[in-house]
Amino acid sequence: TGGQGSITHLHFDIDLSHIFHTQFMGRKRVLLFPYKEQYKLYRKPFEVLSVADFTNYYDSVKSKLNVEQFPAVKFAQGYDVTLDHGDTLFMPGGYWHHMEYLDCGFAMSLRALNSSLPGKLKGVWNLLGMRSIDTLMKKTAPGKWYGWKEKKLYKAAEKEIVSG
Repeated sequence: TGGQGSITHLHFDIDLSHIFHTQFMGRKRVLLFPYKEQYKLYRKPFEVLSVADFTNYYDSVKSKLNVEQFPAVKFAQGYDVTLDHGDTLFMPGGYWHHMEYLDCGFAMSLRALNSSLPGKLKGVWNLLGMRSIDTLMKKTAPGKWYGWKEKKLYKAAEKEIVSG
């Protein structure tokens, strides 16, 4: 459930499961990107989150997305959909998604493990390896770790811009 204006910020699901997301009440706006767009979306290294704030991305007056700070997002190719009562959206494993409730509503997600062996292995790595390394580094050297991650994500985005 979510109240009008509730937001799920841009991320992908850590285990790379496929998702069927059904809207039962109210409307929800969903922004989707394939996994391969991750560097244009300013993915935090060793995390499943973007540093870019897509809040109200569809409203040029209210949007919090700073394209000067995050220029690579202009090159990301994705989908913008609005779910209404009874609509179901399929999100393949690894798809980035940002959701905003346009009305008070209720939705449910059904998850299915990634069907491919590489997808399952990458999901296990994300859960056990990637997350553990990130947690350890945040506890042992938080300043250096955050600085390194920020530098790396901007460098990856710049590479995407240059490569076209």
